[in-house]
Amino acid sequence: MKTPPKAKRRRKEYFDGFSLTALRNIIHSMYTVRKEIPTMRKILAAAKTDLNYTGSETTLRKIIKSDLGYQFKRCYQKRLALIERPQIQAWRARYLRRMKDNDLLGANKKPVIYLDKTWIHAHYTVKKCWQTPTDVGVRRNDSPGRRWIIVHAGSEAGFVDNALLMFKADTKTGDYHDQMNAENFTKWLTEKLLPNIPINSIIVMDNAPYHSKEENKTPNMNNKKQVMVEWLQAHNIEFPDNSTKLELYLIIKQNKLPKNFKIDKLLADHGHEVLRLPPYNCDLNPIEYIWNLLKQRVSEKNVEQLESKIESLTLEALASITPDDWKKEVNHVKRLEEEYWRKDRITDELFIINTADDSESSDSNSESDSESDNDDDMSGIEELV
Repeated sequence: MKTPPKAKRRRKEYFDGFSLTALRNIIHSMYTVRKEIPTMRKILAAAKTDLNYTGSETTLRKIIKSDLGYQFKRCYQKRLALIERPQIQAWRARYLRRMKDNDLLGANKKPVIYLDKTWIHAHYTVKKCWQTPTDVGVRRNDSPGRRWIIVHAGSEAGFVDNALLMFKADTKTGDYHDQMNAENFTKWLTEKLLPNIPINSIIVMDNAPYHSKEENKTPNMNNKKQVMVEWLQAHNIEFPDNSTKLELYLIIKQNKLPKNFKIDKLLADHGHEVLRLPPYNCDLNPIEYIWNLLKQRVSEKNVEQLESKIESLTLEALASITPDDWKKEVNHVKRLEEEYWRKDRITDELFIINTADDSESSDSNSESDSESDNDDDMSGIEELV
């Protein structure tokens, strides 16, 4: 009888998407505004003061590396440095340049449609409320309960008409069921988004797995040898009959084709352009701020925290979000785009942070020396070409 595997210990979440953006802005501002070396000690102090961070320096260092896309390397003076991965900054530059080029067209610019998914649960309510010893106000239920998945799209003109998708997660019936996946996303695009957006639009989305399903995906070492053989034959690439799996893999790497995503092709076939957000930059998607507004309005009215009422409360909150709300958030993102454009050029394509000064311990050195210098490693994020 096998011993059951131990449950994995989940890492405590100190930051959400917006807090991560604020953390990166702290690092950027130290370098570009305050003109000082942002050591880990300074970053930790600022995170505690500005973001109410309660974790350790070691945990913060891991967050900066894994969640913000920085890596430890040696700078030119042989001191320890933390570098934003070149692929990420280059990706952001391409994204910002495309947005600027479109904006310069003025009245002739393409409509920009931002899409995303979020979720909400029945016990989503305010954290604080007015109360007395006899009137305790809202009683919070700490159990999240069932989740509802929400998918929508919008622009500076407001939500796209008739594009809302909302369904209960993990259900086994209905047109949309289980979780958000490539099948559900493609169905939503086809049935709800494409019929309701202007022709020749730019569609902005992140790099979620269900957005990034490939056509004729290039095999890797995890694939069986026969899959590699069939791929090479399909592309008329010669290889020795007695090749080993490793030899086949190296031949495939030498002949690797650009990635082709099913969603991109679907949208292109309908006359639209796909623009993918750079990794770790959810702050450049206005709908993220709209989700914040949605959840705030739901929480203000979700006193009873009943599953039977969460859908109606959510629909009511969505209906209350106006084109003016959208315009405000799009303008906010446009200011962020200009700020990134300026700051990324101040750092001259390579953003470096010293993570050890003369007074700091050498504990960082041992951790950093084990870091890979491979620029292709993007911690689960692959460059989309």
